[in-house]
Amino acid sequence: MARNELKIGTALSMMTIVVSSIIQILYTPLYMRYLGQEDYGINSLVQSIMGYIAILNLGLGNTMLRYTTRYRAEGKIEEEKSLNGMFLVIFSILMLIAFIIGVYIYVNIGEFFGERFTVQELEKTKAVFVILALNVIISFPMGVFSTNITSKEKFLYQRGIKLLTIILNPIVGAILMMNGFGLIAVTIATVCFAILSYLFDIIYAFKLGMKIKFSKFNNDILKEIFIYSFFIFLNVLIDQVYWGTDRVIIGKYVGVQGIAIYSVGAIFNTLYMGFASAVSGVLFPRINRLIVEEKHEEIDEMFLKIGRLQYILLGLISSGFILFGKDFIILWVGKQYIEAYSIALWIMIPLTVPLIQSTGVSIMQAKNMHQFRSVVYFVIAILNVIFSIIFVKKVGAIGCAIATGLSFILGQIIVMNIYYKVSVKLDIVKFWKNIFKMSIPIMIVMIFGYILNIYIEEVSYLNFLVKVAFYSIAYGILLWFMGLNNYEKSQIYIWKK
Repeated sequence: MARNELKIGTALSMMTIVVSSIIQILYTPLYMRYLGQEDYGINSLVQSIMGYIAILNLGLGNTMLRYTTRYRAEGKIEEEKSLNGMFLVIFSILMLIAFIIGVYIYVNIGEFFGERFTVQELEKTKAVFVILALNVIISFPMGVFSTNITSKEKFLYQRGIKLLTIILNPIVGAILMMNGFGLIAVTIATVCFAILSYLFDIIYAFKLGMKIKFSKFNNDILKEIFIYSFFIFLNVLIDQVYWGTDRVIIGKYVGVQGIAIYSVGAIFNTLYMGFASAVSGVLFPRINRLIVEEKHEEIDEMFLKIGRLQYILLGLISSGFILFGKDFIILWVGKQYIEAYSIALWIMIPLTVPLIQSTGVSIMQAKNMHQFRSVVYFVIAILNVIFSIIFVKKVGAIGCAIATGLSFILGQIIVMNIYYKVSVKLDIVKFWKNIFKMSIPIMIVMIFGYILNIYIEEVSYLNFLVKVAFYSIAYGILLWFMGLNNYEKSQIYIWKK
């Protein structure tokens, strides 16, 4: 039963990624049409601010999962009960801190964004902030129940609830928008779904036998927990600074319209990263075994193998977006968002390199060498913020994308590739020889795509689909004969069977 639940849960997880991507593509233009650019920008801004409050979690969710699983495996039932109580107290304290920070941000929203926001935009931003902050603040203690369910590997329940929420939430939002309700109503509906899922988690956790015991904290365990959580928290903080600060900077120096345009461009990169992880996730578990057995040549082969597989897919997406991205944006959300094309490209192209080298992260973690990466990412995250402020004042919202792209090139491409070569001892020269060789057919097929754009100029749904179809077929044929090796061809044969 557990094995079947794991399989079904995994299938539901994959389905959630696909459904979430489709809904995001369909829901965004609907959102723009009924609520407008300003409301879309306000919602994106507040979501980014919520990310900063949410990091007060300190990585303790993963830490709780680790210790709960360990105690249960060791049969320490009383210790597990005390652990649940201890984390409930810790998360309740964090909830109080989050509330205080939320009040401070609310009071200062007008002062921070007042130069670029109208009075109406500020009032709406404050209202949306209060509603979403309520959800984030409540989520802290609720995480104890969700983690307890995860520790018992009830994947079917959790993935099912998540998938159901992802489907129903936009349906209810669309109904509200079409019937004349505004951003506030749509936001309230979103929070109601979240609160309902929290209630289900509480009921289900107790049904599974969760017990809570409030006793004296074990200071040694408490210290161990916070040390373990620190590096998880550091990575979450860096990610938030890297991906969540741009909208705040744009809101400060450009306004809600700039946030809306930037957010449209950012959607493509979110989906882009999702596709990359879908390819790599299947092969990652093998890496630890190879490192333990000290099979260094096989580690290099795995690094190269996964990178090539990712590049096959990401090469199609990125080259296709370069050629037909403008058409898609015009058809999807309208000409007024055309700047989102350049924003997406400034991030997407440099992002391709760390995505096709994502196996290197797992290799570093398995070798306990990931601290250097955390330091590098922290430095480039700070540089990204500094460059973003400088560039956004000069060229607007696209300045943040330029800063992010340059930071990627400096840190995640130049510095990390040197580290992979010198310290991690990966054969980076061989890796790049392979990628450059695979890029030749991609560049040739891009010439074909450019010619398609010349002869099929008019922007329409039919023309777009025709160009994408012909380009994809040409990409597949040329890569088959000029880019793929025997292993990759064999994988396609297996998939066809």
